[in-house]
Amino acid sequence: MQFSSFSVAALKAAPSVQTLSYGQQSYKVEFQAFSLPANRHKTPVVFLGGAFQSFTSFRSEVEQVLTTHPVILADFPSQGSNDQLAPELTLQDYAHLIARFCEARQLHKVTMLGISYGSAMATLFAYAYPEKIERLLLSGITCFRRESLITLLEDSLTLLAAGDMKAFATTAVCNLINHSRLNETDVSPTYRRLLYRQIARLNDNERQRYQQNTRRLLDFSGFDGFPQCPTLIATGEYDNFTLPSENAAVARQCHNATFAIISAADHLAQFERKQAATALFHRFMCGDDVRAIPGTRVFDPEAFDYAEQRLQSRQRPLAQPYTLVNKDSGQEHTVRINNINFAGCELTLAHMDLSLSESCDNLWLSLPETGCSYHLRILGRDKKRLRCLIIQRDLKQADTLLRYLDGSLLLVNHDQQQQNPQQRMA
Repeated sequence: MQFSSFSVAALKAAPSVQTLSYGQQSYKVEFQAFSLPANRHKTPVVFLGGAFQSFTSFRSEVEQVLTTHPVILADFPSQGSNDQLAPELTLQDYAHLIARFCEARQLHKVTMLGISYGSAMATLFAYAYPEKIERLLLSGITCFRRESLITLLEDSLTLLAAGDMKAFATTAVCNLINHSRLNETDVSPTYRRLLYRQIARLNDNERQRYQQNTRRLLDFSGFDGFPQCPTLIATGEYDNFTLPSENAAVARQCHNATFAIISAADHLAQFERKQAATALFHRFMCGDDVRAIPGTRVFDPEAFDYAEQRLQSRQRPLAQPYTLVNKDSGQEHTVRINNINFAGCELTLAHMDLSLSESCDNLWLSLPETGCSYHLRILGRDKKRLRCLIIQRDLKQADTLLRYLDGSLLLVNHDQQQQNPQQRMA
């Protein structure tokens, strides 16, 4: 591998291209490789990004890692800024493509950093090719079988196919950023607007790549095994897209894993808490102690079990009942809201109606206090009780719901009631 000197201009320059033959087809890998002369003999760190990320997304991390290691930024087909469409490739295929790239560039061993979508690719590679991996760092990983996550991803594909980019971008922003924890994460309205605009303005090629990458996640049946190399799995404290409990569950499956929480951050932890995240990743790459890094906490993955941790409190409106509308049939249903938060709600039907099920994909809950209606998907039902996901369709209406949940005098804390039954009876 030939390495170049790093500069901001070099990071923005056109990447090098490596052509790989795989499955009787040719695929291109776009990459940039940087190193200080004194570090070129060391194991390089390969960066694999997530959705809506490019090489410039990693500028701060690259600048830090370059002080000790060579850095390779790689976009495989349909990843990052690589515009090659590859609907035929599975996540497992990407593991083999990574191995072929390493062979073509004479990389005998690498340390790999996988962010979000890239974390699955990195994990599959590390398991399939243990001789090629020195250390593995993962951020925002899950086994992808959570019902609500599957529903959110499938819904995003429906919006994309319909060309409703306003709703698609809103859903994506609300998935990636935990809106119930904006005070803790300090995510600014400007940052949210910029992310929204970036997603809403995806061109046709970028939309197709998102569709293919998301379909790969939905088709992925799970990991057959887990890495044996030293592995760091980190996630934001308030990550509601790939939950902390899910990241910890993956860490428990790895043979030599460290699990860390990045405080006051969500799924976009490396952007929201850049200094803490970069320090955590870099120390682990160097084999240094990762404990006592400001803004992070390290846990024994075997002892970490926040499966029941609720990242968003639930509240119950005092004003009842409400109206649920099926816009496909035009039918209205009278419901009581047992509890509600930004992500979902639990409803009780006034009258039994067996037509309401998980197949109903155009249900809207009217909240007169907000002046808006919100799109619901049913995750499960028990007789008259419906457990629902709220999927945001409009960013302004999402903010209206937040203000209602945060400041309305017409709400009581449902979680507190559940914990204090005697007080509830008084």
